[in-house]
Amino acid sequence: MFKKSKFDEVFQPFADRLQGNHMARLGIRRTMRVAHFYNRIKFRREDSWRSRLYRRQLDQLLAENGPLTRPKIKLSDGFAIDDSMSLPHLPQLLEDAEKIIAERGGVRSTEKGRYRSHFQDLWMPAEDGQKYSVFLDFATCSDVLATVIDYIKTIPVLTNNVPSGIRFVESNAAFDDQPNRLHDSQLFHIDYYSLPNVYVLVLLRDTASENGPWTFLPRSVTRRVTRKLGYWTKKHGYRLSDDQVYSVAKREEAIEFTGKRGTVLFIESSGCMHFGSRNCVKPRFQLMYGYSGICRTDFHETFAHWANYSVRGEDSRLRKMVLTKNLLPKKNGTSL
Repeated sequence: MFKKSKFDEVFQPFADRLQGNHMARLGIRRTMRVAHFYNRIKFRREDSWRSRLYRRQLDQLLAENGPLTRPKIKLSDGFAIDDSMSLPHLPQLLEDAEKIIAERGGVRSTEKGRYRSHFQDLWMPAEDGQKYSVFLDFATCSDVLATVIDYIKTIPVLTNNVPSGIRFVESNAAFDDQPNRLHDSQLFHIDYYSLPNVYVLVLLRDTASENGPWTFLPRSVTRRVTRKLGYWTKKHGYRLSDDQVYSVAKREEAIEFTGKRGTVLFIESSGCMHFGSRNCVKPRFQLMYGYSGICRTDFHETFAHWANYSVRGEDSRLRKMVLTKNLLPKKNGTSL
């Protein structure tokens, strides 16, 4: 478990105010700059080490982690969709996902304090990480990481704060407390946790429009919208309505992430405006992995505790680095 530093304890009251209401006090863009500067001070050693290994030893790290089994997937305009079913561990992942859906799906959570009724996470970190190890195996396999690293340009971490690095999501209109209006993540937004922030999304069941699919604008379209509307400034809040977005973009430029079970989307959620979980007449089951650089662009780590994922002694250096944020090399700098 990560322990709060003295640095965080001193700065936390300021961080709370700056982070509040989706960074409304200074505006999102300005607050992100402040947060990134702050986090670069906190994690300067880790950041420097990961950047150095990315530049000098990436091929070696990937080879140690396991050879690529197919040509590397490359993001274009902020995203890539793979429906080949050829990524390692995917068949076993889908099989184990069905067990979790059968056990927990279709039941509304009674957890107090949940802020999204229509979007609930079925993943239980403490037990599922051990019982269903394939989920971490998929997240850390070389074929997935090569694509993520190529885009982020450093050795990333699987996020373990907000949002969680693994989310096994059921979106269900039957659970929605506010069924007659769009709200929360059903509205257009861009994630501000880190730049860039990459999601790997896996459809766990066949998904069509009636399942409320993740819907996004390519990066180039998003840039046009954000510049025209002044998004991420104090001019606009975090969430945008369809009328606002489609006053600039064309509706046909939005892409629905639909397809067969096992289809995978790689997307920069910090660069592609998106929404999801609208009118899920049929429940949508989707796996969401979040990857970021070591230095985030928000203050969640200042006041929200996080725990590293479990690692094994025989794990590769790359897997250990992805699963353990506060990892540093031994004194000789050549191994973990």
